[in-house]
Amino acid sequence: MRPLRRWLVPANRLARHHLVKNTAALLLVQISGYVAPLIVLPYLSRILTTEHFGLIAFATSFNWYFITLVEYGFNLTATRRIAIHCDNPKEVSRIFSSVMAAKAFLTVAGLAIMVTIVMATPKLRPHFLLFCLSYLAVIGDLLFPLWFFQGLQKMQTLLWRDLCAKFLSLALIFAFVHRDDQYLWAAGFQAGSTVVAGVLGLCTIPFVAPIRFIMPTFRDALLALREGWAVFLSMAAMTLSSSTNIFILGLRSGPVDVAYYIAAYRLTVVIRMLVSPVVTALYPHISHMAVNSRENAIAFLRKYAVVLASPFLAISLVLLAGASPIIKILYGAKYVPAIPLLRILAFSPFLLAFQHAYSTFYMLAFGYEKEWSRIIFLTAVLNFFLLIPLIYTIWPPSAVAITGILLDGFVATATYMFYRKNTSSIPQPVPA
Repeated sequence: MRPLRRWLVPANRLARHHLVKNTAALLLVQISGYVAPLIVLPYLSRILTTEHFGLIAFATSFNWYFITLVEYGFNLTATRRIAIHCDNPKEVSRIFSSVMAAKAFLTVAGLAIMVTIVMATPKLRPHFLLFCLSYLAVIGDLLFPLWFFQGLQKMQTLLWRDLCAKFLSLALIFAFVHRDDQYLWAAGFQAGSTVVAGVLGLCTIPFVAPIRFIMPTFRDALLALREGWAVFLSMAAMTLSSSTNIFILGLRSGPVDVAYYIAAYRLTVVIRMLVSPVVTALYPHISHMAVNSRENAIAFLRKYAVVLASPFLAISLVLLAGASPIIKILYGAKYVPAIPLLRILAFSPFLLAFQHAYSTFYMLAFGYEKEWSRIIFLTAVLNFFLLIPLIYTIWPPSAVAITGILLDGFVATATYMFYRKNTSSIPQPVPA
């Protein structure tokens, strides 16, 4: 019993640690956000035609431009500011108010841009209502204060509210979407769940932090936008690579090919988003550590970078080996063309986990935002150098998948090389 007790005591202490609690809460939030759609995708892929399934994916992908605009990198920059000033309620109130004002302005600007583009494009104009329903996800991003709770490291507070909103969406889809002509209801229920989660999240704030909304000055809102500018440009470049590729695919091939690509892409995204809870839970901790002791923060990275990436290597191997049964079970026989696409994208989750250890935990936490932005901009340029010739020479969905996995490999390599170059002079810790 003594060896077991010696193991259980530290395990219990670890389970009670705030980093573990926040990581677990973020993991469940992310799982609910991507497993819930994964539950409903087999249903919708059988109820809807591939054309309507692809149209919903096309509109969702298009509105990711505006989600990126409204996020504006605040999940990193504002999270860091909240983490640094978490013991100062007055400063936290000022940060919260200025960021929310900036996000509200960006939401309105994004809506105006979206309406203008859709109404000015003949191919998109007939689906105007679909794009408006999908924009509910952008409004949900405005309302959902994820960055605020990340900075306070109190993510477990949001857990049940987020779960309730996501599974309400599932219940509504199963209850009201039974025919192909009800595809607009499906799009509205999926995007609308983020609005419900956002409202519930905002209502939670007074119970976890002694802050109040302060009417921000124009200078405060402008400062919030200025601080997030470098990260926003990087995020925008990444969205430009992923969402624009789907957009180009839709214009080049149509909604059916989009449906095949999205069937494979969504599965890898589900796994990729499991990386996010670990990253967002550890990022404030490492940012704080980097300010106080760069050597300790680097030692932490050396110890845990491989631990972060290893499980995702195993999952990627499963996706590669099991692509055929996974696609057939989840989507049905009409989505067989998605099988080779899933095999191409299989290692995407591993490459993402690997590069986060050196981009987010090192480059961003240590203040190398400009250097990180350069890598992302170079990636965006490389994206079009790869995609344009490929999409005209091979099957367009394969061209988009190959481009995506090559870019993942490039970012992982570039961030790791930057880390090695800047930490090679720091000695390895001597084992005790």
